[in-house]
Amino acid sequence: MVAKRAQFQIQQMAFMIVAVVIFFVLVGMFFLVYQSRNLQGNYEQLQKDEAISSLSVLANIPELSCGSLCLDLDKVEVMANKDYSDFWALGSVKVYQVYPESSSIVKCPAPNCNYWEVYDSGQKNIKEYSTFVSVCRKKSEQGSVYDQCEIGKLVLGVEE
Repeated sequence: MVAKRAQFQIQQMAFMIVAVVIFFVLVGMFFLVYQSRNLQGNYEQLQKDEAISSLSVLANIPELSCGSLCLDLDKVEVMANKDYSDFWALGSVKVYQVYPESSSIVKCPAPNCNYWEVYDSGQKNIKEYSTFVSVCRKKSEQGSVYDQCEIGKLVLGVEE
């Protein structure tokens, strides 16, 4: 009689262990389903955060910069006329002159241009992020050299 009772308790414990394992497997599966649903949203948020942080980094690289959040238009024009496909890990880099406002966008090189396409990878699915920067050019008048600055917009495109 005692042996049957001990055997019954062992069976009860075995069933409880199996039930606890099944419970934790189900909880783990629900957790994985929940995380996989958030995976796409997390990826998009990380991509957006990376693009936004790249804007300030790009505005301050020596190849384009004339100070903090200032782009040297002479450097931008030189960079716009070269192929830097190995240099940029981005979809596109564009610079617009926002102020003084003009009626149309004129791509450089052209007289009175206000748009520079520094880099374009040719990708189709590009999401663009932008920030306002100063765009400056060295000017010389009456024997003195100064920076003539306007308001510009740096547009960074990343692959979606």
